[in-house]
Amino acid sequence: MSAAMAPSRSLYAALTLLIAIPLSVFLFFSPKQSQSAATVDTISTVAGEVRSLAMAGGSEIQLSENTQLSRRISDEQQRLRLVGGEATFVVMEDPLRPFWVQAGDFRLRAGTSAFRMTLLEKQLTVQVLEGSVRAQWAGDAQTLTAGERIQINL
Repeated sequence: MSAAMAPSRSLYAALTLLIAIPLSVFLFFSPKQSQSAATVDTISTVAGEVRSLAMAGGSEIQLSENTQLSRRISDEQQRLRLVGGEATFVVMEDPLRPFWVQAGDFRLRAGTSAFRMTLLEKQLTVQVLEGSVRAQWAGDAQTLTAGERIQINL
């Protein structure tokens, strides 16, 4: 290989740094993440079944029949995913542990509020009953307040 075509040492150094820096950051932060254990579970209801769930900090969730919800709870946050069906959320804000609900690419962050989410097929309906929530989807974000209702095709 001629000198003009051989890779330079600076190219090797740049490639090494490109790999070493992200790897170092990952290794530095990953032990902390593994110490923050999260509880992950899925809750489902069947026809005719209604279920209430008590959450940390006094929040509650009411699952209607034929509903599936997964939740991931850690010391840093409460993150729920509505997979299908209908759920009503009564949230007591915990500034140290934000409350998130997701359905498809729709995300909602709730402070002290009450809201209902219905996901049937690919259509999501969100109705705010009390307080306000911050909703994000498809590059859009807006605050929804009591009495507001939106429908989104996911």
